[in-house]
Amino acid sequence: MKDRKNGINEFYVAGADATACVKSTCFNMAKAGFTVHVLSDCVTSYDMKKLPEMLAYYESKGCEVKKLLEYK
Repeated sequence: MKDRKNGINEFYVAGADATACVKSTCFNMAKAGFTVHVLSDCVTSYDMKKLPEMLAYYESKGCEVKKLLEYK
C-alpha cells in the first residue's frame, strides 16, 4: 500500500546483496504498489554471475532497472 499520508509512492534501491536484501525489498515494495527503481550499477552480490539474472528478476516483478546516470 502506498504511503499517502507522507506522499511517498516511489523508491530508488541500491544494495550490497542482489540475491537477498535487494531482492526482498524490491519484491515486497512492488507488491505493495510502490514504484520501484533499481539502480543497477549500485547493486552488487557475493556471486557476481547472478547479477544479470537478478536484474531481470526485478524487472519481471515490475521494477524499473537503470543505471544511476540514466536518471539525470
